[in-house]
Amino acid sequence: MPLKSAYDDLLQTTLVRITGLWAQLSYLAGLRSPEGDYRHWGFERVHGKAAAQDTFAQAHKKLIGKTLQSPLKLLRDDLEQTSGTLGLSPASYASRLTATLRQLLPSGCPKMTELHLFSILKTLSLLENRAPAPQSSSQSQPPDPTLPPPAGT
Repeated sequence: MPLKSAYDDLLQTTLVRITGLWAQLSYLAGLRSPEGDYRHWGFERVHGKAAAQDTFAQAHKKLIGKTLQSPLKLLRDDLEQTSGTLGLSPASYASRLTATLRQLLPSGCPKMTELHLFSILKTLSLLENRAPAPQSSSQSQPPDPTLPPPAGT
C-alpha cells in the first residue's frame, strides 16, 4: 500500500470533507497561531512538525490563488452556501471574513494579494447588502387618485 504524502493526506483526508472555498480557507486560517504557524496536533504527530507547516502553508497559498482566480459568481454562491451551513446571513459571513482578512492570508503574501482578496470580500459584501431591486413599471400600482397631482402639472 503506497503511503500518501503529507500534502495528499491533507487534500484527500481533510480538505475534501470541507465544502466550499470560503470554508476551506477559514479552516486553514483557523489553524494559524498569532505568530503565523499552523497548529494541528494529529497532522504533526503523523507527518512531523516541519512537514505539517510546509504542507499547510502550501495548501493555504494554493487555496488563496484558486480563490483569487475564481469567478465572482462562484465565490458568491459559495459564500451563500457556507454562510447558510453556519446559520449566518451571507452579508454577516462576508463581514466576518473581511474582519479576519489578515488571518485568511498565508504568511508572506504580497500586498497585492491582500488587496485583491479585500476587494473580492468588499464586492461580495456590497452585493449581499444591496437594496432589493425595484418593481418593474408593469407591476407598479397606479397612483392614488385621492392625492393631489404633482406641482407643475
